[in-house]
Amino acid sequence: MNSLKKIFLLVTLSVATFSFSQSTDAGTATIDGNYCLVLDNDSEIQEQYSADATGLNWTSAAHAVKKCGFHTNNLVTYKADYENNRILIQIHTDRTYDSKDVIWWNQYLQSICK
Repeated sequence: MNSLKKIFLLVTLSVATFSFSQSTDAGTATIDGNYCLVLDNDSEIQEQYSADATGLNWTSAAHAVKKCGFHTNNLVTYKADYENNRILIQIHTDRTYDSKDVIWWNQYLQSICK
């Protein structure tokens, strides 16, 4: 039963990651070992970003999913792309009362940095 849950989780993650990565071109972001995220200030806010996950020290695909889940909230979703050592970030721009620019989002992301 436990193996079935793991397989289901990996299949779900693969489908979600594939649909996320195929929807549009992702912007550039950086992330450190504490999951502190910084979006590229040189472009307009985008809904999707990608960052190198090397510093996150994931030990398995399940570990990556678990860690991303700990840092996901109502305004930002982290998705692990374990095979490519990337983290995919979705910024939920539709969940703020009014439109916010990339500077506001970077300030917000730093305020939630753990």
